[in-house]
Amino acid sequence: MIFLTGDTHGLLEIGRLGAANFPSGERLTRSDAVVILGDFGLLWNDPPRGEERLALGRLEESPWTTLFVDGNHENFSMLHALPEEERFGAPVGVVSPNVLHLRRGYVYTIGGKRCFVFGGARSVDRKSRTPGKSWWPEEIPSAEEYRRGLDSLEACGWSVDWILTHTAPNHILHALDLHKYLAGDPVSAYLDEIHREIAYEKWFCGHLHRNRCFPNDRIHVLRENIVNGDTEEVVSVERDRPPLRERIRSFARLRPLEGD
Repeated sequence: MIFLTGDTHGLLEIGRLGAANFPSGERLTRSDAVVILGDFGLLWNDPPRGEERLALGRLEESPWTTLFVDGNHENFSMLHALPEEERFGAPVGVVSPNVLHLRRGYVYTIGGKRCFVFGGARSVDRKSRTPGKSWWPEEIPSAEEYRRGLDSLEACGWSVDWILTHTAPNHILHALDLHKYLAGDPVSAYLDEIHREIAYEKWFCGHLHRNRCFPNDRIHVLRENIVNGDTEEVVSVERDRPPLRERIRSFARLRPLEGD
């Protein structure tokens, strides 16, 4: 089985994979996967700090295999330095034997599903961050990564089972009234092109701090919810809780800053 969830932002939200919120996880095995759809964030400080090492250790000891797509808030220097091996039919970055980075532009076979993976997005807060410390330009894919994605899809006849991305195509941003904040993201523009051409069963993404399903497009936007990809059932205990930032700003009667 494959379970999916949205951004975990390192230590801030990785706790959602604990038994109290994700009781189904206790019954999984290494052949099952939990996919984090970007902003994994536990490879942030180089070297990882004590709490980060403990969190990574807990993931490694979990009964399932943890896979993550890169987001925009990642330390890409650390991601690119990971040892690489082939798993699920394509290269992955190896954090530990059971915690793996799914790299941009590859098609992986996970749990019997052919999954096209493409991470990255433009940070709306990049101007307030420090290059090489809290922001990396590699959040935007390289020409090689864009090309790899197209080549991978060409090789499989532009037909996959699932698509796993961090951000979403532009029409989803418009549907969520987020385009005014996230306009001009080249990754969303790239995904627009793919959406026009590709045949797929389901598309899962994070980034947008929403839990929404768009049935006509078969696109699932995830935040804190954990879903069973096959059944689309929400299996986590806590559901659709507004983020702390939005709760504070709503209390102050200010419009929340959308996107991430």
